[in-house]
Amino acid sequence: MSDFSGMEELLQDFLQESSELLDDVDSKLLMLERSPNNHGLLNDIFRGFHTIKGGAGFLNATELVTLCHLTENLFDRLRNDQLTLDASIMDAILSATSEVRHMFGALSQNTQPSSAPLSITQALEAILEGKNLAKASPLPAAPSAAPPGPDWNALFAALTASGTSPEPSSPMVHPAQDKPTVNVLPAPNIDPPLDAPQEIKSYGRRATDSLTSASPSGRREAENVKENTIRVDTERLDQVLNLSGEIGLTKNRLNQLRSDILLGKQDPNTLRALDEAVNQLDMLVVSLQNSVMKTRMQPIGRLFKKFPRLARDLARQLNKEVELVLVGEETEIDKTMIEDLNDPLVHLIRNAVDHGVELPTERTSSGKPAKSLIHLQARQIGDHINIVIADDGKGMDPEAIRAKAISKGLISPEVASSLDETQCLELIFLPGFSTKDQISSVSGRGVGMDVVKTNIKKLNGNVTIRSEVGKGSELTISLPLTLAILPVLMVRIGTQSFAVPLSLVREIIALEHNQIQHVGGKSTLVVRGEILPMVSLAQLLHWEESNQAHTGVLMQVDNQSFILSVDGFDGHDDVVIKSLDTFRPNGVAGVTMSSDGEIVLILDIKELFGLTGGIVSH
Repeated sequence: MSDFSGMEELLQDFLQESSELLDDVDSKLLMLERSPNNHGLLNDIFRGFHTIKGGAGFLNATELVTLCHLTENLFDRLRNDQLTLDASIMDAILSATSEVRHMFGALSQNTQPSSAPLSITQALEAILEGKNLAKASPLPAAPSAAPPGPDWNALFAALTASGTSPEPSSPMVHPAQDKPTVNVLPAPNIDPPLDAPQEIKSYGRRATDSLTSASPSGRREAENVKENTIRVDTERLDQVLNLSGEIGLTKNRLNQLRSDILLGKQDPNTLRALDEAVNQLDMLVVSLQNSVMKTRMQPIGRLFKKFPRLARDLARQLNKEVELVLVGEETEIDKTMIEDLNDPLVHLIRNAVDHGVELPTERTSSGKPAKSLIHLQARQIGDHINIVIADDGKGMDPEAIRAKAISKGLISPEVASSLDETQCLELIFLPGFSTKDQISSVSGRGVGMDVVKTNIKKLNGNVTIRSEVGKGSELTISLPLTLAILPVLMVRIGTQSFAVPLSLVREIIALEHNQIQHVGGKSTLVVRGEILPMVSLAQLLHWEESNQAHTGVLMQVDNQSFILSVDGFDGHDDVVIKSLDTFRPNGVAGVTMSSDGEIVLILDIKELFGLTGGIVSH
């Protein structure tokens, strides 16, 4: 039974507001670490804990109130200059904020949180009493290593039978600072290693961490708290309301014209008025779709601001000096994509801190600043958003990656010898690939980058890598702004329609079979002096050839151009994507429905070709 019967609405309001407040506190704590005498930050953080404590008091969350009260007292001493902030005190504070977030996880399950671990409360009490703090026990040992073309006709039959109704800026170098070596606690929570993609944990939204998991009293399993609410600017809602009103007026006009036509009034003026009303309705519906999509758009900074804490905690554990620089936090993206991006970005940032950047001694010996800078940047390019994670570390050696993939048996020497440098770098996405020979609490299992690639593909995005040995690495995630509506080109094989993303289409050309040439047994076509490979969509889908392919769709995927031969096309449309959750064959991004009620598969062109070897080699 719920511990909050009759208070569910108050609880949800508290969790939403307090979670945002705690995110803000985490960000300001990292700023405070760089300027420990900033009384403005001290006051803001003090007020944050005070506000959370007050809300917890209304809910009778006694253990949360107790922890916040201790932390609030500590900040009261700091802002009154009765204590001086150092690394050991900051570790204790960050451990307390992790435990507060843990307690939020319990509250989200409608249960009262249990008391904080003694290691946290005793450390806070010792600081308040001015005691000398002993060095904490070492981190727990890392767990042992874990053991290491579709039937399209059947798919259409299954869909029909089930009644599916588809609906970088310049780095800022900070001088290295001497830090005390005395710690109250181990470096605050670092996510445990992952054994399988489905075990991904969301940093900052877990209900337990590495500190609390060692508690003899036992802790609850990790929980993901997924927000089901969204904050929308009232101007955007007003726009939706105005458009809805105009659509209502247009509907009334259409009803009147329909009645007139049924009564036999079909003069030119009536037909012209009907045409104008339909055109107006079309424009209003498009505007309404765009306005509704804007209500789902949220600044990506809400996601970004939790990662400086992640980078800081991991760097402390690895004895590295790292600063995460955020750029483009105001860039907006669909809220559902923000939630699904959390886990891939956790992996990429952890990978940059663990693998990418060097120890301070290594950096200074090679002429670099002791502190490494990792840039996390978002920017909108057309109808896509690019997220870039760039570091100034040691970079990746394509030859070393090639050799490691061969030694692990992931690819054969023959295949490896045919790969260029970019393709060698992309080997890090293979399941089981890791450059670490020993498993640690951070890496070595070979699942992290594989999970990144898999999750980004689910969002209809892709990941590219650039790296220079000794200079650093840059990974770019390219994503559509939204997953709900997709502009597509409708193409046909026989009488069956398929949809391909319009963003990949360069132009549509008429195929003259006497102009098709065969080079090395593959069909090619010369378009304005450029020799392009030609691939039949029917062959790709193992569909029966109709010998009616008179239309070529010139497409560009990444840096590769090719011609997709089809029987015809039916124009373009903005479709609502419905995912295939239980049965999703390779090469299918989702499903939609045409205007005449026909089920249409939306093709994932990149996956259909298996793009790592390229189009030409298909």
